[in-house]
Amino acid sequence: MHVNTDSVLLGAWANSDVQKPSRILDIGTGCGLLALMMAQRFPGTVIDAVDIDDQSAGEASENALHSPWGDRINVFRADFRSFIPFAPYDLIISNPPYFIQSLLPENKRRMLARHSHPESLSLKMLAKGVSGMLSPQGIFAAILPKEGAIAFIEEARFLENPLFPHRITHVFTRHGNPALRVLIEIGRNKLPPVREDLTIYENKENKYSSQYRKLVKDFYLWA
Repeated sequence: MHVNTDSVLLGAWANSDVQKPSRILDIGTGCGLLALMMAQRFPGTVIDAVDIDDQSAGEASENALHSPWGDRINVFRADFRSFIPFAPYDLIISNPPYFIQSLLPENKRRMLARHSHPESLSLKMLAKGVSGMLSPQGIFAAILPKEGAIAFIEEARFLENPLFPHRITHVFTRHGNPALRVLIEIGRNKLPPVREDLTIYENKENKYSSQYRKLVKDFYLWA
């Protein structure tokens, strides 16, 4: 299983101060890492995970099957745009494939997995779909490049059933560097959003910051 920092950040950060969700959806699950993290964090919670790619859905299913939480993780090989859930979700999470200003790679599978493209899920489609699947007090959590986060919040704000930011955390690799990622939580209630910063590495060496280590301590043996 390939573990990337974005997914680990989101899985550890999402829903940290909210009542335990009974149903969770992971959009674009890939290898299933986020679904597994949610199962570890929330005992008894049912997690649905969807991915449009056959290979990714298969890998996620295998990883769930060989985990301690396989009986609570349901993996669907499905296009989120046509996915019909059994019931609304209290938490929806996604590490979505949006590198808006980068060039499309030649490989189509990589393109669908990592880029905004007419054949893939757009920010507007994602926002609309999420809005239709959340429970009344449900939360959607995602990690995006800074430009994508700004665009997504705007798309969500102007939906027929709008969603508003509750938490916004800018993620920096080191102090003094620009924020490359933004963690966002949005929901139906219009609240003053909590704004935070998170730095991954100490300034002068490739050593994880105490802030990052504290956040992910339940998922790394070294933390």
